[in-house]
Amino acid sequence: MMLKAVPLLLGLFLLVLSDPDPEPAVYDDPEEEKVKCNNNTLGGTPVDINTAPWTASISITEKAKCAGIIYNWNHVLTAAKCVDGFMSKAIKVRLGSTDRSTGVTEVAVCKIIVHEKFSTHTIHNNLAMLKLCRPLKPSKTIKTIQVVNKLPADGTKAVSHGWASFRWWAMFWTKCVDELAHKMLKAVVKFYNHKKCLGLWPATSFPKVTNPNTNITEDLFCTDKFGNESCAFDLGAPLTHDGKLLGILTRGGCSQRPEIYTNLVKFKTWLDKNSK
Repeated sequence: MMLKAVPLLLGLFLLVLSDPDPEPAVYDDPEEEKVKCNNNTLGGTPVDINTAPWTASISITEKAKCAGIIYNWNHVLTAAKCVDGFMSKAIKVRLGSTDRSTGVTEVAVCKIIVHEKFSTHTIHNNLAMLKLCRPLKPSKTIKTIQVVNKLPADGTKAVSHGWASFRWWAMFWTKCVDELAHKMLKAVVKFYNHKKCLGLWPATSFPKVTNPNTNITEDLFCTDKFGNESCAFDLGAPLTHDGKLLGILTRGGCSQRPEIYTNLVKFKTWLDKNSK
């Protein structure tokens, strides 16, 4: 009996560590996803790490997958969809560099804390706190960032930093990946609250229109698109205003529909509790 169980246990172990390619933010109508290989399509301009030293690249099984932010010296915040279902040993955090493939500092993850109400079937509670195996050392290229106390007014300009999603290029222009998608980009966008988002993202836009969990509520907000036919950054990409954090990307695409972010102001208690 023990010998027969070994292959089964080994298979389950490999499945956990494998890369099942967790679902992306969301794919819009393929007709809308007409992309070109240029900076405009990638959605931003290259920047120096000193402009966003709190940004991190999350890799799973040695493949860059998502973005994150340095919440404190022992924790990095990212989107739950990026890491849910993986063992901590499969995840690495790269910091201190705009090049996601050659981070100056690479740190292992010892614990994954996914929001207890997160579900892959909704866009809510899409948060995960990664506890690092060793504390980070602050430097000019590695810093923390604070969450704002209050969201800005509609139409306020905000800044998004991140890497062009590899998932879009797997579908289209794979030659763009090596040239541009490894470099961190910056995009200036306009912030809109959840009520404004409801008008931009009507209920019929969601896959399960009868499910109330797909509604854009106060725990979410959105931004306008940057550029023409631009694709989203990887999940977890941070949005900031005046040097403070507003939210992280929870849903995006390659159409002109707005990006949807998790409103971190609504999750301050959870963030503080799970970053001790």
